[in-house]
Parts: sequence; structure tokens; C-alpha cells
Amino acid sequence: MKKYYKDMDIARGIGIFLVVLGHSFPDSQFNGSMFYAYIYKLIYSFHMPFFFVISGFFAYKIYSIKTVRDYGSFVYGKFKRLMVPYFAVSLVAVPIKLYMNNYAARPVKLNSLITNILIYPLDIPIQYFWFIYTLFFIFAVAPIFKKLPINLTLVITLLLNLLFTKQIGLFYVYGVIHYLFYFFFGVYLKNTYDKWKSIKNKYAIVLVFSIVLMAMNVFDVGKGAYPYYNLVTSLLGSSIFLMVSQFIMNTSGGELFRKVGRYSYDIYLLSWFSQTGARVLCYQMLKLNYSFVIVIMILVGFIPILICKWILNKIPILSKVFLGHK
Repeated sequence: MKKYYKDMDIARGIGIFLVVLGHSFPDSQFNGSMFYAYIYKLIYSFHMPFFFVISGFFAYKIYSIKTVRDYGSFVYGKFKRLMVPYFAVSLVAVPIKLYMNNYAARPVKLNSLITNILIYPLDIPIQYFWFIYTLFFIFAVAPIFKKLPINLTLVITLLLNLLFTKQIGLFYVYGVIHYLFYFFFGVYLKNTYDKWKSIKNKYAIVLVFSIVLMAMNVFDVGKGAYPYYNLVTSLLGSSIFLMVSQFIMNTSGGELFRKVGRYSYDIYLLSWFSQTGARVLCYQMLKLNYSFVIVIMILVGFIPILICKWILNKIPILSKVFLGHK
């Protein structure tokens, strides 16, 4: 019987909340607010590596692959789960983004649209879908390491993370190599779950890690130091919220994040539509107060829960195409 990890479902919920919050700032000027700019920087200093850690934690199937046929079946399953919704939702977003091109920070260019969706995931209609694309290729690559001891795999992927800094956009090769370490760090945490769950003085650790993380985000670092800075902030932030997830397991807040965590992928796939609509209407057209728009965008970012629960999950073909369900 597969073991259930309630704290990791809570971690998923916290992670997707951070994603929604990070996407809730109407523009990159933050209305001149240093506070908003800092919050944005703080979130982005660790929240995507955090998701790769969580993905790795649940990647136990890579170790059950024995044959080429097993590998093909595994990759095909991940293609249906990740890439089918990636293509479907991206294509649905195209006409909407074309209609709102005048309001877009990155207008759609039809002459390169298909090429970008296929091989340049940083230049697609919903830019943050690069995560889905990258995660698929990480799942495709990860079985290569399955026969190595996890500690050796961590060393190899850590070196790749720090040394491979060339930004190759094709198939987002840089992202696949960069995030492999966090993925296998999640695998490592799964293998040592009982040990790190029983670590003592977690409250003190979270306090110290939080102070260091917040202090590090006060400063900007040079290009040469950035890989090391990014590694430290990513591990600090991920560790903080993995431990916080354990702290709140038996609280009402923990239960709320657990329920949200069950829809984390659905929210990631569909929140662009409601959040972009809210930004265009409330901020760019109606010129409402910046802080008020942030609150609205946070709230509408969770509308996909209702859409999935009441509509998509009840229509099998739609849940397969747009949510990657079996």
C-alpha cells in the first residue's frame, strides 16, 4: 500500500500559493513599492526549485524501470500527464492573448508561435509553463541516474547546477540541467524521510534559515556569484516550507493548504486565465488601486479549483486533455 505523506500535500499547497502570489503583481514596477519588489524577489529566490524538490519526492517510479519498454511506458505516461495539457492549454491561450495583445507585456508573435511551443518554452503564450516542459524532460532524463547511489547522483547534479550556466533556450536545456539537482534532492528526502522528519529543534532551524534567506534577498549579487547565491536561497526556502508543512499538519491552516495542494497542478495550468483577466480589467482598464488589484488577483488565482471540481473533472475527455488525468 502506497504511503500517504500529508505534510507533502501541505507543501504542495504552500508552493502553489506562492506561485499564485508571485503572479499577482500587475506589473514589474510594483507601483514603486520597495516592499512589493522585495516580496516578489523573496518568492522567486526559491519557489520553483521548491516545486522540483516536491516533484522529486514523488518520483519513486523511476526506480521501478527495468527495461526499455518500461522506460517508454513511463515517459509516455508523463507525456500524457504533463505535455498534453501543456500543448492544449497553451493553444487555448493563443486567441485570448492575441485579442489582448495591446495589454500584454509579451505580445504573441504568430510567425514563431508553434516553434516556440515545441522547442523554446521560455517564449510561449503562458511563459511560466516552462516548468511543465522542463519537468517532463527531467522525468525523461532521471532514469539514467537510477543505478547510481543517490549521494553520488546529488554530487553530479550539484556540479552540473553550479558549472553549467550557459542559458540554452532550445528545449530549455539549461533549465533541465539546472533543476535536476533539486529533483534528486527531493528523491533524497524521500529516501531519508524518517530521519529528517525527526530532526530536533526545527523551530530554531526555521527561524535561523528565515533570517538568512530574508537577509540574502536584501542584496543583489554579481553574475559570477549568482549560481551559488541561487543554490543557497533555493535550499533555504525549500527547507523552511518543508518544515513548516510538518508544523501545521494538524491545524486548520494545514488542512486548508492540504486541500489546495490536491489541486496544485490544476491551479498551475489554469490560473493564467483568471489572473490575466483580472489584471487587464482591474488594473489596465479600470485603473484600480494597485494593492487592491493584488488581492483580487490572488483570489481569482484559485478559481481553477471550482472549474476543475464542477466542470472539468466531470467530463473525462476534458480532464484528460486539459488536466492530464488518466
